[in-house]
Amino acid sequence: MTDASQDSRCALRHTNYTAPMKKFALGLSLLVSVGLGMVGCGDSSDGGSACPDGQVQCDGVCIDSIEPTLTSIQPGVFNISCTASACHDADLPAQNLDLSSVAASEANLVDVDAEQVDGKRVAAGDSANSYMMNKLLGQNIPPPYLQMPILGTLCDAKVDVVRQWIDDGAT
Repeated sequence: MTDASQDSRCALRHTNYTAPMKKFALGLSLLVSVGLGMVGCGDSSDGGSACPDGQVQCDGVCIDSIEPTLTSIQPGVFNISCTASACHDADLPAQNLDLSSVAASEANLVDVDAEQVDGKRVAAGDSANSYMMNKLLGQNIPPPYLQMPILGTLCDAKVDVVRQWIDDGAT
């Protein structure tokens, strides 16, 4: 299977089989958005909303802080955005990129050659030269490949913690 067809296969999982779920998810997300809009995460003096200690803003929602370590990024980012969609799970990982556990993520990311471009998936200590950052940011991705995650971008807080983890040496 070609690299592009693997990305397409993953995208098709979400478009062909989940159309009814997308309608449900859209309705649910609207209800949650309205509810969060009423409740909020608190007020701050600058008119924005502030999160309680130990939480950060993520697309208008307060989430638990994620530390720039793989043991924190795994459940806070990869499990939610990469493996839950069955794209980068252990069974049939797209691009041979299994992100199903801390050990698998480390073995398949850190100082591993990227399959779509020349360079490393994660160049430890160098987020600017890590293809993973390009994929998360939607920058310098050759056609026909796609920004990740396929179903929507990560919030700034999650992108920033991945960038910090890489710059700190990806340990």
